[in-house]
Amino acid sequence: MKNNRVLIGIAVLVVVIIVGGIFVLSSRNSSSKQATQNSEDVVIPTLTPDEIGLTMTARDDKKAVKFVISKVDGITGVDYELTYNTGANVPRGVIGHIDVTPGMSTITPNNPDTNGYIILGTSSSGKYKYDEGVTSVKLTLKITKNNNKVYQVEKTLDL
Repeated sequence: MKNNRVLIGIAVLVVVIIVGGIFVLSSRNSSSKQATQNSEDVVIPTLTPDEIGLTMTARDDKKAVKFVISKVDGITGVDYELTYNTGANVPRGVIGHIDVTPGMSTITPNNPDTNGYIILGTSSSGKYKYDEGVTSVKLTLKITKNNNKVYQVEKTLDL
């Protein structure tokens, strides 16, 4: 009788250990999956164009656009991506980076040949081949602040 109680006690203990082990392993697996999902779902905080004083204008012939950021306090760098579709529905784009140095009062692409405008087309040997039928452009900015935080700003300009 005493042996039966010991065997039952051992059996209960083994079951508790197995169930507890399964619980611990499943919770580790779940938290591992959640950590992986969270690292893939990085959300970049956004700013409005007004918060950085962003304006976009098209050149009179609508073959180039320019953007200007007038509220530069705290900004150390700007990555930009300008995307658009041609009239033949071919996607095009331009990317660039601007380092912001102390004393700058505005931020704009540094294209001395085009007075800061971004050409909607291609260039070869100083001659431009403009894309035809562009009706709007989308500008996406990644703004790096002096605390190393990155923000995103988007603006669309209809031509």
